[in-house]
Amino acid sequence: MKKVRRIDGSRFFDGVARVAEKYKELRPSFSYTWVNLRVPETFKKVVEYDIKHTRVALYRDDESTEDYYHIEPVEYSFDKEQYLLLNEVTSNLSDHYTSTADFSSALGVKRYIESIGKRMITNTAQDKGIELGADREEHDKNLELLVETLAKYTAGYGVMETLLVDPNVQDIYIDAPSEDNNVYIELGGVPDIRDRCRTNIFLTEEEVESMLARFRSESGKPFSEAFPVLETDLYEFDTRVTAIGKPLSQDGIALALRRRSKEPWTLPKLIRVGSLTPLAAGLLSFLVDGRSTMLVAGSRGAGKTSLLSALMMEFPRSQRILTIEDTRELPSRQMQQLGYNIQSLTVGSLLEDNEMTADDALRVSLRLGESSIVLGEVRGKEAKTLYEAMRAGTAGSAVMGTIHGDSPESVYERVVFDMGISEESFSATDVVLIAGVVRPGGTQRRERRLTHVSEYGDGRFTDLMLYDEGLNATDILKRSSERVGHIARSWSMSYEQAIENINLRASIREKMVEKSRTKGMELLSPAWVSEANDRFWNLVEEYHSTGTHEDIEREWMGWFEKRTKYV
Repeated sequence: MKKVRRIDGSRFFDGVARVAEKYKELRPSFSYTWVNLRVPETFKKVVEYDIKHTRVALYRDDESTEDYYHIEPVEYSFDKEQYLLLNEVTSNLSDHYTSTADFSSALGVKRYIESIGKRMITNTAQDKGIELGADREEHDKNLELLVETLAKYTAGYGVMETLLVDPNVQDIYIDAPSEDNNVYIELGGVPDIRDRCRTNIFLTEEEVESMLARFRSESGKPFSEAFPVLETDLYEFDTRVTAIGKPLSQDGIALALRRRSKEPWTLPKLIRVGSLTPLAAGLLSFLVDGRSTMLVAGSRGAGKTSLLSALMMEFPRSQRILTIEDTRELPSRQMQQLGYNIQSLTVGSLLEDNEMTADDALRVSLRLGESSIVLGEVRGKEAKTLYEAMRAGTAGSAVMGTIHGDSPESVYERVVFDMGISEESFSATDVVLIAGVVRPGGTQRRERRLTHVSEYGDGRFTDLMLYDEGLNATDILKRSSERVGHIARSWSMSYEQAIENINLRASIREKMVEKSRTKGMELLSPAWVSEANDRFWNLVEEYHSTGTHEDIEREWMGWFEKRTKYV
């Protein structure tokens, strides 16, 4: 068991040098989180950056299978007067609460503490004769830092907020018992750093209990030995939380926090990070535009939802879209803000006793008019309703959803054998996409890749694109894809023209990625992708009877060059 070394009051100021030298672990009295400041000499620093007032450094550890995420919060190196101020104000906060404050959310509490904290810190500093700065600028800067720290450790999540706002962090794991285990994280796409990293953070049992109490209070959900699992959302940080306790976790409370991307993924952005090739993006755009029924499969963490979100961006803004999910991960709100015609339906999860199920929501959606239906996850009896609707032709323009499976055949087995859908009904599935995780050369680096694009027909799967040291088109795609041919006929074009259309879409996305390398990632954002797609469809409308794909490509490229000239 780790020896707990509480550092507070005069003991902190008198013994900090000795403790820091011996243990390199610090915890000021206002925090319940230990931070280990020692970095082994064998570690090699790869990248360094700031998250608010915390210095973050990522280290490569060639003697381990994991790398190291090291933080140095500025508040852990405050001077004596700063600690005294925070301790005094924190202990007096409860005397300043008012019934008029908004305590209905964590954000409301934090804003209230920030509003009263500035006055309390200023008054306390004056009473104790503590100068906050040598001049007005330094005074204001230090006051702002103290107020921010006060809110962070009373109404916020303390040290953990660094992980919750770091855009590189995707998953956070706190294993039981927390005091004996480093917090672990998964990073997303940091060059020369492996995805799974150990941090220099240890949470005390008090901190984990405090976090859980907040999750329980804000969600209104039970958590006990009778209900040892709690799932909820931290809306302030766009994060999904899963907590487990006894009897599932005999060593105490364990937490898994999964962060959502602040900005939805797009096909060009997936090209930029290496998950797709331009040709794959062109094909997927073509399939979505052709109103295909598509299932995105893969294991947890393979990027299924990211890929599904990117596919949704390939709908025209005029297309009505209905989304159904138990955890809000699809970019419905962001798409509405961009002018998409989209309605989100939220249902109860498997762990909740909620009258509105995914099946109920799906039945309702079928009565809400002609729409494309996007299911966050296909996993229950709603699958039967969905396939019945698809076979009857009442499921709308297109159907997309995610499902667990690591190959097209495993998706078939899950739907037909596990969910009880007949083989005839499964034939309504046009395309299965597999989002996989590959480890190049057997290394510990995990890279998310699209590994299969397979169509289903005549009782079998046929690969259109397949990952083999890269994602490559098969001869079937080039010459005789049943799905591509079906879309071509519905658009009154030949198969060769359909392939030209796919290649044109690929060229457009490749151009956007190429330009982003000099102009910035902004060009791959949903706003830019929506505008680029609108321009493409308008040109198709203009040239469909008198022009060629070369004419459309020339016009689009000219428009894009002008549009991005001053970006």
